[in-house]
Amino acid sequence: MKPEKNNNNTIKTVLIATFVIASATLASPLLSLTRLGAIVGGNDPRIAAAQQQSIPMTMNQTNIGIMSTAILGQSTNKTFYIFTSAQGDINQTQLQNPPDSFSPSEIAVNKGDTVNVIFYNLEKPPNGDRHSFTIGLPYNIDKDLAPGQHSVITFKAAQDGAYQFYCKYHQPTMRGELIVLP
Repeated sequence: MKPEKNNNNTIKTVLIATFVIASATLASPLLSLTRLGAIVGGNDPRIAAAQQQSIPMTMNQTNIGIMSTAILGQSTNKTFYIFTSAQGDINQTQLQNPPDSFSPSEIAVNKGDTVNVIFYNLEKPPNGDRHSFTIGLPYNIDKDLAPGQHSVITFKAAQDGAYQFYCKYHQPTMRGELIVLP
């Protein structure tokens, strides 16, 4: 029985850490974009352009006290910035797989949350690829973007569980997971 208790404690620790990271991201989405720019290559003009975008949205400040959300089960607004990305050094023809991916590839929310996904296709027009942010049942989301476009996708996390999101053009590599906690 002791290993199960340790495993439960580990799961609780991971969930609390996820909530803390999510609350920090929600407290300052622009700061998250700045950090992302530093991580993915410093002065990428596409990240800089995303940082300059002004997208109006309401963020519920109660999500900063994330533990109250977990304990009380309050419904909050959660905002995530999802970017397309590609591994430049991959020979797509040789591997027979596209090098594209989502960044980040995991979103964690609570059941009842209103989720705002700000999705950026960082491909450059006119020759860049189209990308989609697609989730099947029960959410039925399919947002298709041309190169250089972005969009806000809003939905209610009504059913707990783990749901795959993917790009319908770049499978199997371009996928991620939406985790809706009870």
